Amino acid sequence: MSSFFSNLFASLFGGNDPEAQKKRILKNIAKNLQKTKFRFYKSGSHEAEPGLAKFFYDIYKTLSNAQKAFQETNPNALKNVVINSMLSDNQKQIIDNLTEDAINDLGKKMPLKELSEKVKKDIESFNSEFDNAKLTKIDTLYTKLIVMMNLCTYDYYFIIKKFDSSFKEHNFSAQPRFQAINSSYIAEDLKNFIDVAWGIPFDADWDDVFKLLKFIKGTDIIAPNLWRRVLAKIRTIKDKHVFEMMIQLISSNPAYKDTYKTEDLHIADDYLSQIRKQSDAALDAIKKRQAASKVDSLLSQVFGTNAIPKLKNYNDSNCDILERKGIGSYLYATPLSYLKQFLLEYTKKEVREISDILVIRGEWSNQQMSTPMSEAFHQLLELNEKITVLDNHMGENSDWGIKIKTHLPRADRDRDSKGIIQTTLKDANNMAAQCIISAVQNFVIFDRNLKMLLEDFVKMPRSELLLNWKDLDHFAEGRLKQMCVDVYKKIFGFVQLMQNFQVKVEED
Repeated sequence: MSSFFSNLFASLFGGNDPEAQKKRILKNIAKNLQKTKFRFYKSGSHEAEPGLAKFFYDIYKTLSNAQKAFQETNPNALKNVVINSMLSDNQKQIIDNLTEDAINDLGKKMPLKELSEKVKKDIESFNSEFDNAKLTKIDTLYTKLIVMMNLCTYDYYFIIKKFDSSFKEHNFSAQPRFQAINSSYIAEDLKNFIDVAWGIPFDADWDDVFKLLKFIKGTDIIAPNLWRRVLAKIRTIKDKHVFEMMIQLISSNPAYKDTYKTEDLHIADDYLSQIRKQSDAALDAIKKRQAASKVDSLLSQVFGTNAIPKLKNYNDSNCDILERKGIGSYLYATPLSYLKQFLLEYTKKEVREISDILVIRGEWSNQQMSTPMSEAFHQLLELNEKITVLDNHMGENSDWGIKIKTHLPRADRDRDSKGIIQTTLKDANNMAAQCIISAVQNFVIFDRNLKMLLEDFVKMPRSELLLNWKDLDHFAEGRLKQMCVDVYKKIFGFVQLMQNFQVKVEED
């Protein structure tokens, strides 16, 4: 019987009906909102009142100059200003020495190794003055500065104009005429404002922020007392949950809660990392320039010119599109072109001539001792043909070239096509690397043996390696020693040239 009457009363007065409970809760929320004395929302008509527009208008008017100032400020520049304001005189001097221009100037006066050590010591000295207290102070100041900037640059004009369509941006000469509007138009604006404002550290000391802004702009962009007055208004709205209750009523969702995050920003670590990266980049640029200068010098020494012909197909120009698409490149096009030219100009002529005289015509005390020099020379001759084969492979009408040409149009969207091209490039680059590595090894062997023979030549008539130096020199018209010296220097210079390129065979 009691169950019957319970169900009867529930049907008459709502009971546990979810929708009825929701309405009762929303009604209570409306009463609580009314008690706050803020006339921002009218429950009966579901309208946002002119009082809400006035609230945002007053904040906008107070922060207008600050908004303009922040909009003209590069946010990233603020990080450097905050940190620089905390640097000691010693740190400021070190920073001046770590600029790209300063490092470049020093690079003209001291060896790269010595410069690298100096930069390393400067960075260590700079970092040593950043104790935990200073790091915290920097991060706290920057956090407050960004909080202020976000509040000042909130789009108040956008929400105010909804209440008065004639309102002009940053125009406070005439009192606007606000009208009540459908509250659904401003629900998202309230949420956005909560995201910006509720995380403000209301109890923080803002004096350091005002001091920094005055240093940056040369004047106060907002009076400290006005800023604190704005924060007091916002804090009251937050503490009384005014916007939270409004959103609950507008969305008919009594379960809605203010969601915002309080963020502590950390910039000091990134700043220190950036200094190191910039310094490393400056040193790397110097290293590359010096390497390029060294390469140019060695090219002139070896070839008498810096204009070395490129290979027909395996060259930098033909792989531009591959690099732009991030697929890969012809890694060893430049050193391979140098090798090809050296083999053509010197190995087939001067090196062959000296090899014929010493290895073939020479009477060796032990014939087996001539084997390394002879094999090295023949290995070098074979490399010329291998380079030609590689270069031909990369032609657009040859096997590797056809693969690249066929799959390139699809490489952006087809992983398999991209993979085929990358595998082809890997094969080509490995073949190029093998040619270069083999050439350097065999040139070193040839030159090492040539040096031993030159030393043996000087011992005449007590030579130990070759027994017929006089006959060989007569055959060379008395130029044999100079011929050997010239070839030795050419090969030595070419090996030095090749050592400026990082060459390796990529394993599967």
